[in-house]
Amino acid sequence: MRIVANLQVCQGHARCEDLCPEVFSTDAVEGKVVIEQSEFAPELEDKVRMAVRNCPEGALRIAKGTKA
Repeated sequence: MRIVANLQVCQGHARCEDLCPEVFSTDAVEGKVVIEQSEFAPELEDKVRMAVRNCPEGALRIAKGTKA
């Protein structure tokens, strides 16, 4: 599984980074999500799913496989 972000939708609330800083960060210039690890380790799956669910704009999704 991997993470995909829609930067046109992201408003930079950074909830994803708060919930899972191992995978998400925030761009210092635009204030939008940066995915540090698009393909994440299985032990981070619960934290990643929580971060995706908590995005107010729904800008994040989990994709199966290696292509979005």
